[in-house]
Amino acid sequence: MNFEKLKEKVDSVKVVEELIMLSSKVFEKSSDDVIKVIEMFITKSYLLGKKNMTKTIED
Repeated sequence: MNFEKLKEKVDSVKVVEELIMLSSKVFEKSSDDVIKVIEMFITKSYLLGKKNMTKTIED
């Protein structure tokens, strides 16, 4: 699995729903790969939530 390419896709995601669709393609991989992917998704989800929360407060 090319994690750099996957990281680029994850970093380009703007909404959590896109992460869910991307994850459906990835979770068929081996357990080591799944662990790395889950860590990336959790991190990106957290950052998206933090960014959206800041935007809501500013509005």
